[in-house]
Amino acid sequence: MVTTLSRTNLNDQVYATLRERVLQREPGPGAKLSLHELATELGVSRSPVHHALTRLVSEGLISVKARRGYYVMPVTPTVVSDGYNVRLALELHAAERTVGSTKPAPLAAFRALMEASERAISQEDWDTANAAFHEFQIGLAGNAILSHAYSELSVNLMMQVIRSGKLEGGYYLVREHRQIVEAFEASDLTRAQQAIRAHIQSGKQIALDAIERAGGEL
Repeated sequence: MVTTLSRTNLNDQVYATLRERVLQREPGPGAKLSLHELATELGVSRSPVHHALTRLVSEGLISVKARRGYYVMPVTPTVVSDGYNVRLALELHAAERTVGSTKPAPLAAFRALMEASERAISQEDWDTANAAFHEFQIGLAGNAILSHAYSELSVNLMMQVIRSGKLEGGYYLVREHRQIVEAFEASDLTRAQQAIRAHIQSGKQIALDAIERAGGEL
């Protein structure tokens, strides 16, 4: 079956289509992606498919092997642990630069984002609210390079693969969001660092448990 896409913003459309397939594990981990076959199926030239696959490589969702092609990157315990360790380092660095110096208006906005995550009732709602919360948290540092590095972390996308549309751990993850915000509001760096570490560990454990249930990779 050939899927025909509009020519408007073609690169973005092809990217979004392929990204969703990879996140949904269609095809599964380790599967080879044929540039020619994908272009034929989507009814486009190879150029937008190549552009999309290159973006997915940069996000850590697929890998490329010289003269062998593109492959869906398996989500393994090592990949998840490494990703969460990097995320922890970035969030702790941002906290060191912002706790105690953030003005009332940004703190109020931070609290509003936390409350939005508490209202999430679906996985889609949670992913949107959670991403906004943590991107704002990092953004408080006012460091564009730091924010860009955080946005490029593949572990954030991997969690969508791992949860497969299920809202796991929602009740304590939102509680941890509240603990982070309250530490910022109290200008208590030690407390904020503890809350961030606990929150990162929760996310990592959800991922590792899911991978174990799946037999070692997703």
